[in-house]
Amino acid sequence: MMKKEKKKLFGVITLNKYGNPWKLKLFIFCMLLIPILNFLVFTVYANVGGVALSFYQMSNSTGLDVYVGFANYKKFFEEFALMQYGRMILVSFGYLIAVMFVSLPISLVCSFFLYKKIPFNKVIVVVLFLPNILPASVLAEYYRQLFEPMNGVLSGLFNKLGGYTTATAPSWLTDPRYSNWMLYLYTVWFGFGYNAILLWGAMTRIPQEIVESAKLDGAGLWTEFFRITVPIIWPTFSMVIVLTWMVPFTVYMQPMMISFNGQANTTTIALLALQTLRDKYNPYFASAISILIALVSVPTTLLLRKGLDRMFTVVEV
Repeated sequence: MMKKEKKKLFGVITLNKYGNPWKLKLFIFCMLLIPILNFLVFTVYANVGGVALSFYQMSNSTGLDVYVGFANYKKFFEEFALMQYGRMILVSFGYLIAVMFVSLPISLVCSFFLYKKIPFNKVIVVVLFLPNILPASVLAEYYRQLFEPMNGVLSGLFNKLGGYTTATAPSWLTDPRYSNWMLYLYTVWFGFGYNAILLWGAMTRIPQEIVESAKLDGAGLWTEFFRITVPIIWPTFSMVIVLTWMVPFTVYMQPMMISFNGQANTTTIALLALQTLRDKYNPYFASAISILIALVSVPTTLLLRKGLDRMFTVVEV
């Protein structure tokens, strides 16, 4: 019988050609146990509990949870029919338009110029990423100070552009006519840098031999951008697009911190679920809202991802 060949693994564990030793199997099991437990506790258990909670309500007489079936979902659709949530949904998808059609193109262009090594590109990278390492509360307070009616820099600039005086100037962050536009501006201003760094990182891995060969064939900057750069970084770019599609279903920080918990008609559908849970202490209805959001966001995200995968063939470089 042929003897099993063995070799030393890091001089400690003997690795058998026809199977792993028990110590190596134990090590692999322990490493896999951590993410599996994390998934079971914080994904499976938490979501199953949330789904179950959406079918209950608290009894006013006994204070106990009582099964009510689809009553919470029925309540949502009844209020939706009365146009209670229509504006919130429009406000939520306004963030999608701001990020998808304003912030994301800016990120792509900025990342390309960083990739072409413009002067001070390393300093620009730090500046772009800086808002993502600062606390969100600091950025929100800084933004509010910029729109302070008397001394705010942006407030004064907008007043001049709109022809307003100190007496007639609106409160840009609290006036319902402008408040959501100011939140969209905040999202674009402080959000495009993160995507720009992601895309720039993907561009730095493009082999220069491909670019140099294209230049020898007469390709200009425009051709390089659309025919070489975008197709090669498409896996990263499509991931950013998918994450952007999830924005209207998850955004709540901006109206909560800048507009003081969604005042001036700035409440989003995600903030509504949070307000229902925190302010009204109704986890049952909040769970139903969250489940309905997931029923829309998850299938559409998967369909979008499948459609994006068909646009370009994934290139291995």
